[in-house]
Amino acid sequence: MDQLSQRDQMQVMAALNEMQMQEMMNTYNNLVERCFNECITSFRTKGLEGSEEQCVTRCVQKYMSFTQRVGLRFQEKQQQMQLQKPS
Repeated sequence: MDQLSQRDQMQVMAALNEMQMQEMMNTYNNLVERCFNECITSFRTKGLEGSEEQCVTRCVQKYMSFTQRVGLRFQEKQQQMQLQKPS
């Protein structure tokens, strides 16, 4: 990236930021869809019922824990690949 002009570097960084924002939005949307489909069973009231609220809390915790674990494993694999690369 050092070979790129400052303008090109800024464009690359802007594109990376956009991709990161899109990934965050996809993660959020997947979380909402999954937990809603799994936990919301009644539409009799405007608010969540106690059991639904507990389910959503557990669902979010599990999803975030899973996402974090996958991210850590991905980083570990990347590091292994970097160490195995011939110089």
